[in-house]
Amino acid sequence: MEATVTVRGKTYRILRLLGRGKGGYSYLAECGGRHAVVKQIHHEPCDYYTFGNKIEAELRDHERLMTAGIRIPQMLAVDPDAEIVVKEYVEGPTVFRLVRDGASAEPYLDQVRDMAAKAKAAGLNIDYFPTNFVVRDGLIWYVDYECNEYTDEWSFENWGVRYWSRTPEFEAYLKDRRPVITVREERVTAEEYVGFLKRTDLGSQYPKERFEERIARLVNSVSISLTARDEQGLLVGMLFALTDFAYWLYVTDLGVDRDYTRRGIGKRLLRTAHQLAGGEKDIAVYLVANENAVPFYEKYGMKKADDVMKYNHIDWTEFTVT
Repeated sequence: MEATVTVRGKTYRILRLLGRGKGGYSYLAECGGRHAVVKQIHHEPCDYYTFGNKIEAELRDHERLMTAGIRIPQMLAVDPDAEIVVKEYVEGPTVFRLVRDGASAEPYLDQVRDMAAKAKAAGLNIDYFPTNFVVRDGLIWYVDYECNEYTDEWSFENWGVRYWSRTPEFEAYLKDRRPVITVREERVTAEEYVGFLKRTDLGSQYPKERFEERIARLVNSVSISLTARDEQGLLVGMLFALTDFAYWLYVTDLGVDRDYTRRGIGKRLLRTAHQLAGGEKDIAVYLVANENAVPFYEKYGMKKADDVMKYNHIDWTEFTVT
């Protein structure tokens, strides 16, 4: 998607991918200092679901869910020609992420069962897979507008509940499904990057002195900022680099979430940065590697150099981001 989109006279600045569903790609966007979700309808095939007119289905399902009393984000704007829907952003973790990371979904089961009862009374099933539910201030929100005619087979008790805890079905899903990782040029907030550092081995590479202030400068000023995100929008890889776009590229930060290592994410980030800087024909790559990362960089084709000079007189108190 473009860096900005205009819907009904308002311009939304795209910040990052939130997730990919059967019907479209959802992006976190900003307009007038407020966050929103911009959903771009796609027409990629789906093995187990058949759509009619997707934008019409989005509008119809929104009305059906509102009438049924299901807690959903407010629809803010629609551009039928561009097939874009703008809706309220509900900030918080998905139930899927909570379960995957070891938390219990038990506090939210009464709420989803209440939603299920309202949906059934309206003759509907919603998609009970836990990626579609976000927790905010103790309440769950159904953030997808998809709904279908009610059948017992796809009810919460007969299907959805199987994925709301670490059941064999949930474990099989994690094991068998290799998530799609999207690499793109993108700025992140200091808060998101600090959270990412806690899930990587990069958290001890910065000095303690004025840490928060300097990280904020870093994320806003670095020449190249690349992210790798899974389908739920989780930041799983990050690369920062400096370049003159003519001769050299200096990689300052390259890290991958510990749960996503050995999937080629680091190599994709490096390759993308190299291309953005100008390509292998013109651009030499430099970086400082910790001892554990040397084998990775050697596999990429890099070699140790002895001709690097440095002038380092700054205060440097070692610490680890936790």
